[in-house]
Amino acid sequence: MTAPRVSILMPVRDDAQTITECLNSIQSQTLEDWELVAVNDGSTDESEKLLKEAAESNPRIRVISTGPSGIVPALNTGISACGGRYIARMDCDDRMRPERLETQLKFLENHHDIDFCGCRVEPFTTEGPVSENVMRYHRWSNSLLQNEEIQRDLYVESPIMHPSFFSTRKLFEFLGGYLEQPWAEDYDLLLRAASEKIRFGKCSETLLEKRHGSDRLSRVDPIYKRPAMMRAKVHYLLESGMLKRFDGVLIAGTGPTGRELARAFLERKVPLAGFVDNRRGPPGRRVLGFPAWGFPGGVPVEFLRRFPDRLIVLGIGDSEGQAMMTRMLRENGWKEKEDFLRMA
Repeated sequence: MTAPRVSILMPVRDDAQTITECLNSIQSQTLEDWELVAVNDGSTDESEKLLKEAAESNPRIRVISTGPSGIVPALNTGISACGGRYIARMDCDDRMRPERLETQLKFLENHHDIDFCGCRVEPFTTEGPVSENVMRYHRWSNSLLQNEEIQRDLYVESPIMHPSFFSTRKLFEFLGGYLEQPWAEDYDLLLRAASEKIRFGKCSETLLEKRHGSDRLSRVDPIYKRPAMMRAKVHYLLESGMLKRFDGVLIAGTGPTGRELARAFLERKVPLAGFVDNRRGPPGRRVLGFPAWGFPGGVPVEFLRRFPDRLIVLGIGDSEGQAMMTRMLRENGWKEKEDFLRMA
């Protein structure tokens, strides 16, 4: 049997309620040269039964059943079983648009300077309207198409959504597959790929519909929460060597995001000069025991120039406030990812 061009990698754990809809979207692809490698990770509902029924009616579907070992072992088991030159990630509670595989395949084959691609993604839910926070995340992610944009915003959040990952099997293998980390496995893979100078891209078409349910793993597992994500960012920032020419960091923002970033830096013994924000506070105000300088009219450039030996880290949760601070730094000579870094 000739190997397929694209292997769809899909872990499954107790997804009987959504898996049929997902399988229908896969089997409706305009590209016919695919296989689905579905790794049933110890499901206790009807997931395995539904997968095997689908496999009986479509020889392109292969089911691997294991004990409940978790998403990272399931993904790596699937990578080892994939026979295609390319691997497309998929989650069994999401839906592919019919042209997804064909479009992403053409994109990589026509852009030889791109190693790893995603696509624009539309959110949906069966539990009411999509929240504004989710919409904001999708608007931000969908705005990042070019490698330079994705690399620039890599420490803000995961810029390519996991079920849209598409690359060669050799690249997944080169990166060592997925790793067990105390933070999200997809973000970890992207950060490791960036450290290996992998070039990213994203199809401008919306090719995937991502379900946002209250029981989704990314909503309930601590490795996807803010503290874990901050630890991932700080870990790979230190790995990158970007901090080597600095004596520590100065954090802009004293809200939950700024404080969590500070904790992540302090855990790794990175010196913290203090915080700056636009809040009016009493003289000598301190946050987490460090100085917190407040400037209601905006942080003066002259004040920031007092810290040439500190990387300015933006941990401002408010998007408008972060945009203003970013613009001010750029206009006054600070270079992003050299002199300052957005991490929220």
